[in-house]
Amino acid sequence: MATLAELREQKGMTQTEMAGKLGISVSTYNLYENGKHRVPTEIADKIAEIVGTSREKIFLPSTFVVRKTEAV
Repeated sequence: MATLAELREQKGMTQTEMAGKLGISVSTYNLYENGKHRVPTEIADKIAEIVGTSREKIFLPSTFVVRKTEAV
């Protein structure tokens, strides 16, 4: 499973560009991407739309915190 950062990078976007599309500050987006802050539902939906996937594939269902990549 790809992380939010990987999905963003696959779209060729910087954190600044993603934050701009979401209408939030870069520092807030960084907290979301690093799993340090709960993502509001409407922002989670926008992120999923921008990267072209469902929010359930990016975020833990009940908390909208970024899923951590499992060690291989």
